[in-house]
Amino acid sequence: MSAPAATEFGRCRERLERAVGACRPAGDWAGNVSRTIAATIEFAAADPAAALTLTERASSRWREREPEFVAMVEHFARLLDRGAPPRNPRLPDAPAVVARIARQLNLQIEAGRTGETTELVPDLTFLALMPYLGFAGARQRAEPATAATLRSSP
Repeated sequence: MSAPAATEFGRCRERLERAVGACRPAGDWAGNVSRTIAATIEFAAADPAAALTLTERASSRWREREPEFVAMVEHFARLLDRGAPPRNPRLPDAPAVVARIARQLNLQIEAGRTGETTELVPDLTFLALMPYLGFAGARQRAEPATAATLRSSP
């Protein structure tokens, strides 16, 4: 986990990392990715204000290389890459995937659809898996893993 947080962003990031850390690692890589995304979505649904702090202006913060945001993206990118099969170099790398997930989550929160965020789990899992497993492999793994993850959630 990161150093003690001195900012609101840092405090929110620590809470997200604790939520995600509770579900890693167990089982295969694709299952870990699905569980991590589900935990992130559950965190956002439970604390939309914290999720908004972490994801607001995601695209511009990434493009402008804002240090706190970049550090968070790189942390989660390392989790995505850990144990992953080789990535197709023509497709987005792990930091780009994580930044895109942050942006998609932000769109849901800003639209006031935090209660519907769990519906994003299959799509975001597919997005995360595709650079590593290809279209067919990501599609095959995203749906069943996501359904099992959501069924096992309290």
